[in-house]
Amino acid sequence: METSVTAAGTGAAARTGAAEGALELTARFDKGIDLMKVRAMLAEVREKAGLPLEDVTTLNLIGIHFSQGAYERNRASMEAASALHPARLISLIAEPKKEPAAVVARVSMVRPRGSALALGRIVLTATGTAVRHLESALTGLLMPEVPLVVVWSGRSEGALLQHAAESADRLIIDSGTRPVAALGAVAQLLRRGAPVGDLAWARIFPWQALAADLLDLPNLREHRGHLQSARVTSLGAPGPEAALLAGWFASRVPKAKVELVAGPAASPQSDFLCPGDVQDLRFEAPPAVFTLRRDKGILVAQVKGDDDGVVLHRVRLPPDAPGRLLALELKLLAGQDGLYVAAVEQAARLVAHAGGPAAQVELP
Repeated sequence: METSVTAAGTGAAARTGAAEGALELTARFDKGIDLMKVRAMLAEVREKAGLPLEDVTTLNLIGIHFSQGAYERNRASMEAASALHPARLISLIAEPKKEPAAVVARVSMVRPRGSALALGRIVLTATGTAVRHLESALTGLLMPEVPLVVVWSGRSEGALLQHAAESADRLIIDSGTRPVAALGAVAQLLRRGAPVGDLAWARIFPWQALAADLLDLPNLREHRGHLQSARVTSLGAPGPEAALLAGWFASRVPKAKVELVAGPAASPQSDFLCPGDVQDLRFEAPPAVFTLRRDKGILVAQVKGDDDGVVLHRVRLPPDAPGRLLALELKLLAGQDGLYVAAVEQAARLVAHAGGPAAQVELP
């Protein structure tokens, strides 16, 4: 085992994105992971930073990644979410195709933007056959008696993610990074009771909120009991967010006929949307027709056919700030979100109906 100390701005710390002037300790383990050594490194960086050994922690937030690039893409999100939910940050990077077999531990303190608290951050990078040792870190480095939330980045990786799914109080995925057919496998996970959360679900909150707000307006409430149909149109072939929005409507209004429709692959909104994103949501309670559509960074709602004439409403979409979606999912720290479970079940049914049986995507 080799241990080194570096300061941010030079050497390894500059490559790992530590804050300017922050202390980072690094250790390499060729045979297993010395968890006592890693915990001692965390205590040392707290002491050298002039912080008490005890910290304020409301949860353990573990990110599982399969490349250094994936970790870098998700690091800011995990740190930003910790400003609202102080967490012990642990990132596991599994690269089984790289050699030699070893585990490198990097330990530092990080202060999320907008937070007065400094949080411990542990990054374990395993290569080759040493990937199997990461499983022990899921339990050996956790703060006791607080929830465990695992942020799952990328594809399934055997026993490691199986253990994560069984151990976590919440398992956060991002269906938006997977084929829409993978919602079928997510539905299977949820039926087995897996406490899955989804960043793609959080992305469609503004659509859900605006649709619900429209039907709660005093002059439009009369239409709530007469909803007959709904249609979600996407940019090109429907993606996971479009399927989840359609599934949400179907689960909330069981008697309505809900369609998931592929729109043109190019539109005036193409610069603001990705293929598969939601373009509009239309639902009908004859004679009233409700239409929600995206206009760049604004959601526009229009109601026609109501006795009171045309209703027009606009809502600005929230900025895509790092950690915003994860912070929303962290409002539930244990168990399942019943609305999400019902929406995924209906979304998987709609996808299977539109394109045949859902793909069998390997998930734990």
